[in-house]
Amino acid sequence: MATIEKSEVFFEKLKLRLKSLGLGDSVAHSIANQVVPVKFDGQTVIADCKSQFHGNLIISAKMNDIIEVAKDVWGPNIEFYIRSDSDSITPQPKRSKTSKTSETPSLFDTPEDSQKKASPRKTEKSVKTSRNDATLEQLGTSSMTAPKDNLKPKISTLQASKNINQMSTQMNVTPISLADDFEAKATPAQESTRSLNSELNFSTFVRGQSNLIAYSACESIAKNPGNLTNPVFIYGATGLGKTHLLHSVGNEILKQHPNWNIKYVTSVDYMNELIQAIRFYKQEAFRNKYNHVDVLLVDDIQFLESKDSTQLEFFHTFNDLFQKRKQIVITSDKYPKDIPNIEERLKSRFLQGLIADIEPPGFEDRVAIIESKARALNLKLTRDVVMHIATHVKSNVREIQGILNNLAMTQSMTGAPPSIESTNSHLRRMIRIPTQSLDLNTIQKAVASHFGIKLTELMSSDRSQRLVVPRHIAMYLSRELLGSATTEIAEAFGRKNHTTVMHAVEKVKDLIEKDASTRAIVNELKRKLDQNLV
Repeated sequence: MATIEKSEVFFEKLKLRLKSLGLGDSVAHSIANQVVPVKFDGQTVIADCKSQFHGNLIISAKMNDIIEVAKDVWGPNIEFYIRSDSDSITPQPKRSKTSKTSETPSLFDTPEDSQKKASPRKTEKSVKTSRNDATLEQLGTSSMTAPKDNLKPKISTLQASKNINQMSTQMNVTPISLADDFEAKATPAQESTRSLNSELNFSTFVRGQSNLIAYSACESIAKNPGNLTNPVFIYGATGLGKTHLLHSVGNEILKQHPNWNIKYVTSVDYMNELIQAIRFYKQEAFRNKYNHVDVLLVDDIQFLESKDSTQLEFFHTFNDLFQKRKQIVITSDKYPKDIPNIEERLKSRFLQGLIADIEPPGFEDRVAIIESKARALNLKLTRDVVMHIATHVKSNVREIQGILNNLAMTQSMTGAPPSIESTNSHLRRMIRIPTQSLDLNTIQKAVASHFGIKLTELMSSDRSQRLVVPRHIAMYLSRELLGSATTEIAEAFGRKNHTTVMHAVEKVKDLIEKDASTRAIVNELKRKLDQNLV
């Protein structure tokens, strides 16, 4: 029985066959897209081809290859036919032996046409690329003329004597999710609820210095969507809370405007929806779906790199919503200008709004995150365990969540709160724990060694530039990695006033943001200290 799965297999195998014939990937994809199986009756499969351009100039020339692929999918005894709407592909007569012109054979080579020798209607000589057929923009002209060997299909042509329109069993080749999305049966509130995670909201997001700008921006636009700044572009490494903020914006707006259509989508899902829309001739429904949202939340926009057709469609979606003053929030793991293979016109639109970055959480932020998430899990953690986790899980909030989930499971099974030892057993499975504990003295030695200076010079009161920078970096790392009090750090460096440490920390933070070489040095020292390489 022909199924959705077999239809998908047919598409993939046909694309591979066309590529094996020398066609490029985008061209093969475009042609395979046009042959859509729609009906099945016993040993006969019917496919639709709605493009006159593809049907007359390409598919008819590749008919024997297409049929071989169909037999490979549905069985060697099936009959495979391709039909079209009457206005799509115009039947053409077979080429006469005495014909002086080179004619391309028609997809419809019927017995009646052979007897009547009807003259073909003229087909258009050019195809204009537009949003109505995003895949045609990549179709090369080299594939428009069929090789002479393929002018006469060897296996079969579509026969008018076969009453294909009266076949009993129709194949539902459109995925259910796609149909549900495009038919717009759900109300705007139902659409919003379906795409948003209600558990991800501002009340469960832990605000800290590392995410303060992004959090504040999202909180502001959620209270006044479309009227403050558009778009909002949030970037930062994975696992830092970008997706959480997107859902928080959507859920907060939904509280105030329950009838609004709020759409959260990843860039990969957007691209897949577009591909399905093109395959099943639902481009207009796809555009209507996105052009009528009130708030668009797009996650991981960087995955659109090198996807030219999807970028073109998203460009139009963005413009339509922007002109209607609909709120747009986008996330990425890179700054807009640093995303490779994204059109400049898209980058410029990303840059025209508010740009907010999320940095890896500092020690204090990690402690706050651990305590907040532990309370949500009813996890009983001592202060020592919290500090221990914050010391070793440094860059990714998802890793913190994973550790706490494991500890909560252990606590529920044993009835005992986690200890340092039990916590270490979970930490070792997820991250690398140094064999020796990190302390102030280890950091001082590592910095002195990296800069090629003596430890006594680092600890001295000499204020020459070659010593001040390493000293400031050592103080910064002590504060960042250990969370030590400024007074404790000042004492370890032989300073009387803790304000010296505070100045050093702020100075290094500023250099990390503005100076790439300082940022590289600090990251390298963090890596060595984290992996116990000093």
